[in-house]
Amino acid sequence: MFTEIYKKKRFFLFLIILVVILAIGVISSVNAVTSSNNDNNEINSSSNFTISYFDKNVGGNVLKNSKISKNIPKGELSRKIVQMSKKGSVILKLGTGKPKILISAGIHGNEPGANIATLRFIERIKNKKIKGSIYIIPFVIPKDTALNRRTWYNPKTKKLVDPNRVSNIKGTPGYKLVQFAKKNKIKNIIEVHTGGFISNYKRGFIWANKYPLKGEKAWLNYINKNVNPKIGYGAATSGMVRGYSRANGLPTITLEVERDKGPFSKWIDVEYKMLVFASKFFKIF
Repeated sequence: MFTEIYKKKRFFLFLIILVVILAIGVISSVNAVTSSNNDNNEINSSSNFTISYFDKNVGGNVLKNSKISKNIPKGELSRKIVQMSKKGSVILKLGTGKPKILISAGIHGNEPGANIATLRFIERIKNKKIKGSIYIIPFVIPKDTALNRRTWYNPKTKKLVDPNRVSNIKGTPGYKLVQFAKKNKIKNIIEVHTGGFISNYKRGFIWANKYPLKGEKAWLNYINKNVNPKIGYGAATSGMVRGYSRANGLPTITLEVERDKGPFSKWIDVEYKMLVFASKFFKIF
């Protein structure tokens, strides 16, 4: 009888050890998968959004730009974006489904106000319920933002060029941006810029296409009603993101505020407000 009890105890002990070993194996597998995902540079930072690398050829420490380091929002997500940007440009995705919009800032590295306004926008919506999909690239070329440089070094030609004049050329930052939008069936693109000689436009300035695509006029009318910026209509060249995206059937507008005159923080507020209403038009949050 005691022998049978002893055998049963040994059997149950064996089962317990087996269960523990299997549990350890499962945990290790989960950790391995998580590690693998991190190695692939995609981070599930929240149930509401994901961050991944967009272009690992343009990384740079944007905090070397004093306008970025002195004005970056205090949120943890902004710090994460800046840290990741050292290795390349990052893209955030918030929400799922349609409509889909893409926001990009900093194709010109000497326009830090555009980056800060975009980070502020990210901090505002990061926990909101998104009815659709918002893709955001807060630093298109971190390397140039770090240098506060307008031009981009083209490794193929070994020359510095304006990246917003070569977007129709394969492999350039603007080309990758528009092709990403096409591939992911994104409906509209919002470009965030700052520039000189527009300080007279206290509510901001929007560049729009001279011959708007379907839905573009209603979009601009909505922004105008809520923000009242100056809207300029012009034919963007084929090398501009706005021109190249229009050629691919993607309605795109360019938000601008003053870069060189007046309080930096004031112009960020103006840019931020334009960005909020340019996005709200789609009833996405």
